Amino acid sequence: MRILAFAALFLIGCTPIKHSHRHTEKPPAPAVTDLKSYYLAVQYAIQSEFYDADHYIGKTCNLRIDLDDKGQLSGLHVFSGDLSLCTAAMDAAKQAELPAPPSAQVHEQMKHAVLVFAPQ
Repeated sequence: MRILAFAALFLIGCTPIKHSHRHTEKPPAPAVTDLKSYYLAVQYAIQSEFYDADHYIGKTCNLRIDLDDKGQLSGLHVFSGDLSLCTAAMDAAKQAELPAPPSAQVHEQMKHAVLVFAPQ
């Protein structure tokens, strides 16, 4: 329950970055120094692998990611949402290079984070 409350504080919708399937230069990821910046860096890493957001406008997906102590993905769980969007979000999360948490305390709070995907 604490994780859902945490997620609600930081999630106002996850708008994936629009780009084609070809490799392009990405802007640098946000610096990771605390809980909020770590959450934003994880979100950025996943959004960077999310393609064709236009196909999912108006749809939502609530996805829980489980992270190990090094910040690597150890599990994905769909809470609710559009199946096609959730599948795309899971694929993006699997492809993303996630950053390591800046501290054990941040890892503890983010190890079961809920991400809301709601392309606009």
